[in-house]
Amino acid sequence: MSSALVIDNQRGIRATATTALLKAIGFEDVRVAGTATEALMGLRTQCADLVMVDSELADLPGDAVVEEVLKIYPATRVLVLTGVAGAAERALLGGAHGYLDRGASIDVMEYTIRAAMSGYAVFPQAWLSTIRRAASDPANPTHVLSRRECTVLRFLATGHSNKAIGILLGISNKTVSSHKMSIMTKLGFQSLIDLAEFARRHQLT
Repeated sequence: MSSALVIDNQRGIRATATTALLKAIGFEDVRVAGTATEALMGLRTQCADLVMVDSELADLPGDAVVEEVLKIYPATRVLVLTGVAGAAERALLGGAHGYLDRGASIDVMEYTIRAAMSGYAVFPQAWLSTIRRAASDPANPTHVLSRRECTVLRFLATGHSNKAIGILLGISNKTVSSHKMSIMTKLGFQSLIDLAEFARRHQLT
């Protein structure tokens, strides 16, 4: 049975994606969530073959959700829903398998979903040169962090406590603290203010 999870803060987008998945493509189980917190908690108990996630969720950037989904379920296919400039680069570098404009028609959604589920990466061709430059930029300081550290950094930068991060990621407070210390050490930060500014400057929030 093919299952999907649509994460978006707009009911209309969730409805359009659900219609595409159920009627056009034939998914048998489609769940929806309006926040990253709701989605990640749900994924702890039930996986999905496909996750479609808004890049600009209210409680956490979609990039962090992509990273965490792939950490929990490496075989899950992930599509980023967005209309924000630069989102394709971040989606690809975060491990997503494709990009969909949030205003896309059901026909476009159907094509993109089918391609992603068939094993293809689906990104705008016009953005490939930019994506390649971003992927090969050795000066980017985020490259010194592990994927999990990047996820924890995003949570910290958006004001989540160690306890809240531990609950969402299914790890202990001690592990969160270890990740936090590693991040601060690797990046040479003295405070969470430095961390938040770094996240803003590198478009991690």
